[in-house]
Amino acid sequence: MRAVIAAQSWPRQDSGTLAPDQTARIVRDAWSAAAPHVALDVVATPAGGPRTADALAGETWSVGGARARRVGTVAVLAPASGGRWEPGALSAALLGLAAAGETGRIVVPLGDETPAGDAVDVWGGGLEAARAGVARLDVVALVGSDRPLLGFTGMSAAVRDGREHDAALAQAAQVQEERWAAIAREADPVAARRTLIGPARLSDEPGTGAAGGLAYALAAMGARLVPAAPAAAELAGLDSAAHDADVVVAVTERLTASDLDHGVVSAASSLAARRGVPCVAVTSHLAVGRRDLMAAGVASAHEAEPGEGALGDQIRRVAHTWTPRR
Repeated sequence: MRAVIAAQSWPRQDSGTLAPDQTARIVRDAWSAAAPHVALDVVATPAGGPRTADALAGETWSVGGARARRVGTVAVLAPASGGRWEPGALSAALLGLAAAGETGRIVVPLGDETPAGDAVDVWGGGLEAARAGVARLDVVALVGSDRPLLGFTGMSAAVRDGREHDAALAQAAQVQEERWAAIAREADPVAARRTLIGPARLSDEPGTGAAGGLAYALAAMGARLVPAAPAAAELAGLDSAAHDADVVVAVTERLTASDLDHGVVSAASSLAARRGVPCVAVTSHLAVGRRDLMAAGVASAHEAEPGEGALGDQIRRVAHTWTPRR
């Protein structure tokens, strides 16, 4: 039997969070101790946010206002410091790669993290100039949400979700919606794409409202938007590891309805479904019920307390449950 585990972050007992590689080490040791007869592959799998490159292996270098990591033929960008993108620094990085004649794919992981600054600053001197500057690059932005930029399910609606009675927040959201509507009226025609199906305007496309509008700004420059979780899992090597798995396990800090759609569990369940094998989740915060898990293709979810010891104990129990005894 062969088990493949996607290990993401895990909360420490007091404060802070274990990085994916630290989580992977604990998971590997615990599973191996409980079921040493099972072939095991533990993959440190990033979440698809701005610091995705930190969990990947490869040569790194500085470019513009960012760091780049070479993963195969792909260059994965990360902020030079901190956990959020600064749009001006990101723009400098993309222009730097273009000037260097980069021919491989450029991956910009966004997740759904709001940038540290105005998203449209990525356009620098203007959208048309920005598009021309990166026209030869193959840029892919990883997004952790499928909300469009505008409308009832757009970026501003997400700000109000659950706080509809907050008058100040509603007013701020309305101002934001009006500002982005004005930006889209100028940018949509410039970024127009011929399509037989789907939205005719870029601002209506799923994912453009991710990361505080930075996803829209990059898409207007010519970037393609793809779901973050499966793309990050592929970069980490989870796809190739799971091709002959008998069970796929996802270890993640939290498991909410949104995470079932856009987190590592969604990537793991998709890979398990292709193989026709069970997908199991281990989390420190379980906020979905059995029906939602079944709909997402997850056979079971196991909850554990924060901390390395609690994670190890739960992994040993999962190993006993989901692998045959010798």
